[in-house]
Amino acid sequence: MRNDYPCTYCKSRRRKCVYADDFDDCLLCMQMEVDCIPCGLSDGEQPLRDGDHQVKQWRRQINQVEHDLDTLRQLMNEHLQWDLRIVNGCIQVASRIRNLDELFEYNQASIRYLSPFEQFFRRELIQFKGVSASVALASTGLIVRHAMPHSTTRHIICHGLHEIAHERMDSLVKLYMERYNSYTGLLHSRSFLEYYHGLEDPLSSPLALAICVDCIAYFYPQLKYSIQETRDMAEFFYVRCKDMVLDILDEPRGRLEAIVATNLLMQYLLDILLEYGEARRLATIALLACHELESQDLSHIQKVLLQRSRVSLQLWICYIDLIIEDRFDFTSIKADTVYMLDDDPAPVLIYLSMWRHVIGLVGSEYITTLMEHVRYSVLHGRPCELSLDLILQFEPTIQKWWNNLPSELRLCDDPFDLNASREAIENVLSSTHMIPLALVHLITAMTQSTLLQPHSPTQDQGNTDIINILRDRAQTLTLCSTQALIYVMKKNLEVDIEAMPLSFGYMMGVLHSVCNIFTCQRIQLPSEMQSMLIYCFTQLHSIVPSDHHIPESSTKLLSFVKTYESNPIVVYSRYPMPRLAMLSDILHTCLRQLNTPA
Repeated sequence: MRNDYPCTYCKSRRRKCVYADDFDDCLLCMQMEVDCIPCGLSDGEQPLRDGDHQVKQWRRQINQVEHDLDTLRQLMNEHLQWDLRIVNGCIQVASRIRNLDELFEYNQASIRYLSPFEQFFRRELIQFKGVSASVALASTGLIVRHAMPHSTTRHIICHGLHEIAHERMDSLVKLYMERYNSYTGLLHSRSFLEYYHGLEDPLSSPLALAICVDCIAYFYPQLKYSIQETRDMAEFFYVRCKDMVLDILDEPRGRLEAIVATNLLMQYLLDILLEYGEARRLATIALLACHELESQDLSHIQKVLLQRSRVSLQLWICYIDLIIEDRFDFTSIKADTVYMLDDDPAPVLIYLSMWRHVIGLVGSEYITTLMEHVRYSVLHGRPCELSLDLILQFEPTIQKWWNNLPSELRLCDDPFDLNASREAIENVLSSTHMIPLALVHLITAMTQSTLLQPHSPTQDQGNTDIINILRDRAQTLTLCSTQALIYVMKKNLEVDIEAMPLSFGYMMGVLHSVCNIFTCQRIQLPSEMQSMLIYCFTQLHSIVPSDHHIPESSTKLLSFVKTYESNPIVVYSRYPMPRLAMLSDILHTCLRQLNTPA
């Protein structure tokens, strides 16, 4: 029935004011849950209200909840039989949930059927106890964050290096182009080699200098120089390159060369020197130059190389933020802008495809949200809280991403099948092919190991069932992924024995997961896996120069992680390669925590 005198709300919006039978308010006001005031009445003339309007609203809401509950019971009968009840205006499941499949079914049903009235459905956050600060993962960030400015000293470049460096450039460039760039494609090989061989003085090229720096940082175990000589030579190339890069980035010409060169300096600054502040400064300047260079007239090859370096620099920045600020956020990286060139060799195509998919996972909304909830627990052993939805989305999200990988990177059908993963790893001949599987198990081991000790503020049977199911699944996934990570590490040592295997972060992730397993009495790492772990870390430790091993009597790492006093970076900076000294210290400290001889 239309009202001859519209209410103020309908009149102000020029809408029809329609009343339903047996209701004092118009339909629009009821829908918008506002007071229906007849038009023409001033504030002082508004009718007295005794709460009858609010009571009617409550009745309508109760009727709606009861209707939705009946509908929900009917719909759920198509799957499992659930006993539902309303407690304090919230819908709860009274039925016992006996296994993981029923828990998945329950969660999916709640999302599917309860989303229209989620405010009536109780979703308590599940709490997880913290363990202890992760020496493996948190050490680098804490050490760098609490270091005094310029606490790492630059080594003095010895006189006479100019001639020695000039003589060794050709061999370093050759090694880099054949063994590294042929897989990564950060440089266009044909164009660079034509450019390099046309140089009158290679020491005048920042790009050639940066290649030598990156080659030393990656292949130093293979180089036949003393560790001090290696550092001196790298420092000579780095200082000369950095000065040129900073000059060129301020000029319109030569910016692309300076951007690519800056990207190649990152590994030396981070994985050898621990100079995170300097690396962030250079990478930030180079990224600003990338934006300015986009508007210039570039060839197709130049555009592709620019985007590859840009994405690589963005990855370095995100990694630095993770270490320095505990911030896990890779969402800003647009991996789909990394394009292929017609003459890219097959290994480069696979490598770039791998990175596009890896960035797609770590930059996804789900992984970002998950890491936001667990990062302080992973790094610092603090308690955390997660919703049931977030926990149960983990395996389906990972499996969906895994199923979308190209066949050459999807080594098995189910990454959580340990036997299938082990068999696939044994047949791999390239580190590139193992990275997606390694990433899956690294994320799984780090996140699931934080869920080993759940507890709930309420002790009813339903919550206890859920807690037990989640704990058992976290234990299974943690043990499976930790074993898979050890298999990957062993295989990587076999297929890439001339350089530092995998990444520093990967090794620390494995150590972190193993330490968490040893602190959980419910999980036992099989003895053969313990032996394989010790073998892998013995091999890794042999890559660290013997004069970079930190004696147990000199280590301050464990006490620093607890008190933030006596930063061990002072000790590490006395060595030619501070990061390697830190690696040795972390390995020994973690293995001592496990009561395992190094």
